[in-house]
Amino acid sequence: MRPAFLLLFLLALSLAAQAPPSSPPPAQHMPRLSDGEMMLRQMEAKLAAAVAAKDRKAFLALWAEDAAIFPPGSPVVVGREGILAEWDPILSKPDVSLTWSPDRVELSSSGDLGYTYGKYRWNGKGPDGDPMVRNGKYVSIWRKEKDGQWRVVVDLGTPSDPPSMPAAKPQPKPTP
Repeated sequence: MRPAFLLLFLLALSLAAQAPPSSPPPAQHMPRLSDGEMMLRQMEAKLAAAVAAKDRKAFLALWAEDAAIFPPGSPVVVGREGILAEWDPILSKPDVSLTWSPDRVELSSSGDLGYTYGKYRWNGKGPDGDPMVRNGKYVSIWRKEKDGQWRVVVDLGTPSDPPSMPAAKPQPKPTP
């Protein structure tokens, strides 16, 4: 009886070795960006590159004529020239930089409007002249214009860092 069992075992083992491998487990679902979403990521990269290069012409070309920004603590700024004036400290000072990266990109079903949002980092100098870093969040709304170009139509950034308090000045010691 043992030789028959051994023969069946060896036969089963050889058949198993010849069987095709099982299919791998399904990969995690990775969302695939549409062409429009990839285009918005590229436009964000172009805008970031223009800011990094302090290239005013390239910067302005990426904003719609009727674009609006919402600076914290200030009125809404509408139009390219007002936006350029608001961004001037970033675009003109060599010791100031602004970097950002979209966490999310989404396109409307019509394909002519989309938004991006993510985090930004501003590096510059504080009122006292010391180096300062500010972190925040942003949302930008992009519109495909009549000429086929994507341009920012609305941009809003909000700080993530709590407001910094002025450093306490040392108090003189009372005299006895």
